[in-house]
Amino acid sequence: MSHLDDFFEIQVDKKKLKATITQRKKLEQDDDLTLDELKSFVNEHGIVFGVKEELLQKITLGEATLPLAIAEGLSPVDGVDAFLKPIFPETKEIENKEDLRKVDLKQVLNIPSVTHGQIIGEKIPATAGTSGKNIFGEEISAKPGKDFKLRTGKNTRIDDSGLKLIATTDGQMSVEPKVIHVFPVFEVNGDLDLKVGNISFIGSVEIRGNVPAGFEIKSKGDIKIHGTVESAILNSEGSIFVSAGIVGQGQGLIKAKGDLHTSFINQANVEVEGDINVIQSILHSNVQAGGNIFCNRGKGNIVGGNVSAAKNITVKEVGNTHNTKTSLYLGVNHEIMKKEKIYSDHLKKSEEDLQKLLILLKNLNEKEKSTSLSAKEKIMKLRIRNTINQANDTMIEAKEKLEDLKEIFSQSGGAFLTVENKIFSNVDVHFGKYRRKIVASHQFVKIYLEDGEIKVGPL
Repeated sequence: MSHLDDFFEIQVDKKKLKATITQRKKLEQDDDLTLDELKSFVNEHGIVFGVKEELLQKITLGEATLPLAIAEGLSPVDGVDAFLKPIFPETKEIENKEDLRKVDLKQVLNIPSVTHGQIIGEKIPATAGTSGKNIFGEEISAKPGKDFKLRTGKNTRIDDSGLKLIATTDGQMSVEPKVIHVFPVFEVNGDLDLKVGNISFIGSVEIRGNVPAGFEIKSKGDIKIHGTVESAILNSEGSIFVSAGIVGQGQGLIKAKGDLHTSFINQANVEVEGDINVIQSILHSNVQAGGNIFCNRGKGNIVGGNVSAAKNITVKEVGNTHNTKTSLYLGVNHEIMKKEKIYSDHLKKSEEDLQKLLILLKNLNEKEKSTSLSAKEKIMKLRIRNTINQANDTMIEAKEKLEDLKEIFSQSGGAFLTVENKIFSNVDVHFGKYRRKIVASHQFVKIYLEDGEIKVGPL
């Protein structure tokens, strides 16, 4: 048979990873279709990889229902980004941030201190990934994992291998995505009260009781609260751990550059650059995460307020039977855009400063060739070198932050909401400029943005 185009059509998807055969019209009874003829017909369309001959055989025997996928390519496997693995002494090593949320909250609060000389982190290098091949036999390159420059944090150093971080003093670890600090610990053995007052500390802060309304804690490291936080202000450059929950009464602010781990959030204001991990509930609160929000370990419900995640939200229930208005935001939000401007300004300023400093250093070096420098000029030269190092570090950090934000922007369309039990009506779901109001309850669904439309699909 020489004109199979009259009877069959082959359709190829946009990614060239799947070919589907459809039937234009039925074959005549006296037409005898052979496997070799059908294979030649497929090859004439350039399809040479991933062809499923057993399905072609079924078509020739009349045992297949069309349309049918008769060829599938091999998708590339992208490389894994390099990441910094924290190593906590005498505890299970935490491989990455996804594992951190699986650790019991009370155990997290009891992270042991480290001592001088201990290994506290290791850089896991990026992987190259594995190439794929489309149905036309063309190689599809894998996207290699992104690398990053390992930097020392406060009171740490990098070993000779360039991959491990070592503590240079006794203290407690404060973990950020790409840097680890070791800070001294300020501890309050009970509730925070007027005898102690507000706290502003260069290291980590641990309160073994409650933090009442009106108090303020600022920490360069982590903040760990064993009791309840009322309408207070907590500002951490690390992560925040609140064992007994947050009751904000519409006031106060919980702010962290790292993650937040707590049992519940009620009428609170929360701004976290990392992930938010909640065991029980998020109720009538303004909550914002630069990463993911996980509220699916205990009761796991979100009711009322505005809850925003730059990445994904995983929850058991959203809304309630009273149809309380609840708004969820996924993907890039206004705060992410503000951060992008801040780091862009940091990068521009550090580059300008670096250029000016290098000129000053060059002038001093040229002068030193012809005559000796004065004591004041020697001190100036030393300060310029130190400032150059600082400006260079600022520039590198800003570039890394902007790369991270660029990745968030590129993946914002891939954010999704996972509802492990039920989402009630009167819930607004936002993906950037797109909005969908849930008008009927759904169970066990995944909500995502596709082709400019917010869709509700099964888990």
